[in-house]
Amino acid sequence: MSIVRPLAGVRYNLEEVLLKNVIAPPYDVISPEMKEKLKAKCPHNVVTMDLPDGQEDKYANAAKIYKDLLDKGILKKDKKSCFYVYEQIYEFGGKEYVRTGFVGLLKLEELGKGSVYPHEKTLSGPKKDRFELMKECKTNFSQIFGLYMDKENMLNSVFNDAKKNMPASSAVDDEGVKNTLWAVNTNEAVQYIEGFMKDKAIYIADGHHRYETSLNYRDYMRELNGDVPGEEKPYDYVMMMFVNFYDEGLKIFPTHRVVDVEPAFDMAAFLEKLGTKFSVEELADEAAYNEYLSNDTNGRTMAVYFDGKFYGLKAGEEVIESLHPVYRKVDTYLLQQAIMIDMLGMSEEQILRKEGVHFVQTMDKIKDLTEDRKAVAFLLKGVDIDIVREISESGLVMPQKSTYFYPKLQTGLVINQL
Repeated sequence: MSIVRPLAGVRYNLEEVLLKNVIAPPYDVISPEMKEKLKAKCPHNVVTMDLPDGQEDKYANAAKIYKDLLDKGILKKDKKSCFYVYEQIYEFGGKEYVRTGFVGLLKLEELGKGSVYPHEKTLSGPKKDRFELMKECKTNFSQIFGLYMDKENMLNSVFNDAKKNMPASSAVDDEGVKNTLWAVNTNEAVQYIEGFMKDKAIYIADGHHRYETSLNYRDYMRELNGDVPGEEKPYDYVMMMFVNFYDEGLKIFPTHRVVDVEPAFDMAAFLEKLGTKFSVEELADEAAYNEYLSNDTNGRTMAVYFDGKFYGLKAGEEVIESLHPVYRKVDTYLLQQAIMIDMLGMSEEQILRKEGVHFVQTMDKIKDLTEDRKAVAFLLKGVDIDIVREISESGLVMPQKSTYFYPKLQTGLVINQL
C-alpha cells in the first residue's frame, strides 16, 4: 500500500529573489559549465546546495548555505502542510503540451518488496554523494519522479480546482518550460489524494539513486536514534512528484550512446562484424535515419553514425532469441549486450562507470562529440512507457540512461526538510 502525505515545503521567498534565477535542473544533468551559469544568475541558486562547491567540505558548505538562506528569510517554510500541484507547459514538434502532477511525501518501502518499483541500475558513487549531502543538510532538495496509473484521470478534478487559484510560484526555465505550483491544503482535497493513492503502485521514472539513498538515510537515522519500531519520523518519507502514466504531457525521449574507439578502429571491419548478428544497410542522411527508426515497432532496430555516415541495424532472430522476453523490446539492452559487450569488448562495469561512453539526447550533441574524437554513435528510438512498467513489475532493470523523461523537473521549486 502506498502511503502519500502532504508536506510543509520550504520555498524561495519571492520577495527576495526572482524564481527563474534560483531553480535548476536535476543535479545529475548539470555540467560544470552549466553550474557556473546557474550560480552567475543568482548567488542563492539552489545548485549551491544541491551540487555544492568544495572537496571534503562541500557537504558542510551546502548545509551552511542552506541554514544561512533560512536565517535570512530567502528560504521560508510554509506554515501549513499541503500537496503542490505541479504543472509544466512545453513545446515539442511544434505542439504545446501540458504535464500535470503533484508533489508530496511517499513513505519509503524496500524496492520491489512493496508498491514501489525501480527500472534502472544504480551506482555506489552517486548514492554515497547524495547520502553525505542528506546527512549534512537533512533535506530533500529535489523531488523524485514517480508514476502511478489512473486511466480515468480521477485526480484531474483536484488539479483543475487548484489551477483556478493564484499560483504559489511560477517560472520559465532555461529550456523554455513554464513551471507552476499551486498549494492544495483543504482537508477534503488532501484526504481525497491520500485515499486515492493508497492502492497505487509507484514506478520510479527518475531518481533511483536518490530513492535508494533515502532508504539508506532512513536506516542510518533509525540506528542513530534508536527508533522504536512503528514510530514514524520525517526520514521515513521522501519527497516525490507523482505523475499519471496516462498524462498526455508525459514524454520519454531516447538517450543515445557515443562510444570512444581506438585510433586504429576500422569501421568497415566493424560493419562486417555487425552483419553476423544484424542486417546492416547504409542510410542516405539524418532524415533517412529518423524514418528508419520510426518504422520500428518492436525495439529491434537502431542506427549507427560514424564519420558523417548513417547505417541502419536490425537484430536477427538469433540475437533476439538469446534475450529475456521482456528485454527483446528494450533497445538499450540490445545495444549494450549484443554490441557494446559482445562486439566492442566492453564490460558492464566499464559502461556503468561511463568509461569511454557518453550519454546524449540530440544529434547536434553527437556531432559535437564526434568532431574532435574517434567515436561511434549508436542512435536509439527509445523505450515505450508500457515497457518501463513491464520491466519494473518483472523485477528486472534496464541499463542506465534507458529513459529520458521530458521535461526535467526543476529543483528549487519546493524543498523538504527531514
